[in-house]
Amino acid sequence: MTYFKSLIINFLTVFFVNHVIPNVEIDYYSKLPHIGGDLIFAFSVGFLNSLIYPVIVLFKIKSTHLKVGLSSFIISFAAYSIVNILPVGIKITAAGAYIWTSLIVWFVSYLTNHLEIKHYMKEKGREEK
Repeated sequence: MTYFKSLIINFLTVFFVNHVIPNVEIDYYSKLPHIGGDLIFAFSVGFLNSLIYPVIVLFKIKSTHLKVGLSSFIISFAAYSIVNILPVGIKITAAGAYIWTSLIVWFVSYLTNHLEIKHYMKEKGREEK
């Protein structure tokens, strides 16, 4: 999996989770009629979640599934916590919605980063031959 595919999958996951899970309210800005807070938020969280594995490689940290999973867990749950504090256009009104949205986004983020690890290891194996 490439970075661009990971970004698109993470963006779409956050976007659709915000629209499917009940008790997630989305406000639309009057100055930007077709761009709501959900698009901005979805792109931001998708971007952060898709950067996890490339940042680990950039800093030459030994990548493990635990590090990738924990990083995506922290980003997903922190992002949905910050959403209720800052006026970004999304409001979560129930604890169940917070848990489900965060868990789904975390799982997909972990899955895309796991596929990036596999792709990187496969490429690394080809170079060594």
